[in-house]
Amino acid sequence: MLEVITAFFLLILHSIIYLFSSGETKQIAKKHIKEILNSPDGVIILIVAAALLIGGYIYIFMVSVYDYKLKLYPSI
Repeated sequence: MLEVITAFFLLILHSIIYLFSSGETKQIAKKHIKEILNSPDGVIILIVAAALLIGGYIYIFMVSVYDYKLKLYPSI
């Protein structure tokens, strides 16, 4: 699960860096992103990405809280 979240984060980071590049590639990237987000599949991808991101944060938080409680109360 952590690998999926990391891969998704790196994909988003790469996309942002690609968007802020200069010149013609910036315009092409913006055009591609608009096409993806305006299509029905783009909305589904956006919803799934948001769900994975939120789920990943919740998972990491729950694991860290459980690990902390386990250290405090070893009998759990």
